[in-house]
Amino acid sequence: MWKGVINIMKIKCKRSNLMKSLNIVSKAVSTKTTMPILECILIDVYADCIKLVANDLELGIETTLEGDVLEIGKIAVEAKEFNEYIKRLPDSEILLESTPDTKLRIKCERSDLELLACKPGDEFTDLPVVEKSKSITVSQFTLKQVINQTIFSISDNENNKLMTGELFEVKDGKLTVVSLDGHRISMRNIELSGNA
Repeated sequence: MWKGVINIMKIKCKRSNLMKSLNIVSKAVSTKTTMPILECILIDVYADCIKLVANDLELGIETTLEGDVLEIGKIAVEAKEFNEYIKRLPDSEILLESTPDTKLRIKCERSDLELLACKPGDEFTDLPVVEKSKSITVSQFTLKQVINQTIFSISDNENNKLMTGELFEVKDGKLTVVSLDGHRISMRNIELSGNA
């Protein structure tokens, strides 16, 4: 039994909006882990915001869900079971409500189900806080192009984690992306227009 405190949460949203948000955060749900909480998606409801979060300790994704807040609270729901059930629902309005015994009640038209595979939201691993004092804007096409042009030289050897990613550096109005694997190095520079 989980010892966390459950905050009763209740929201209404369209199935299409929920599926869109689930598809975004599901990329960060861990499939093989010794920590069952990492197999969950956190539904965190504030006074004016519904947030979905997934975190596998290497990748964390957070998105907001368009819907109506009826009661604030949070609950962690087992991602695979939740996704499968939501996919089968008709494209209509859904009511999600957590219960005091750590279950999630899902109502949609004539469907009424309680998911048992839930955990208290306070057990969920928080994402690190990222300072957003400075930012740059790059088009999605340009960013994808830069990554595709440099990713070939990252290492696939997990023993050296530093070489399995890419370095992004912003300096003097330029974005520089660098990757290396110990044998090859690739670098790409992009001029930033007025936002560095």
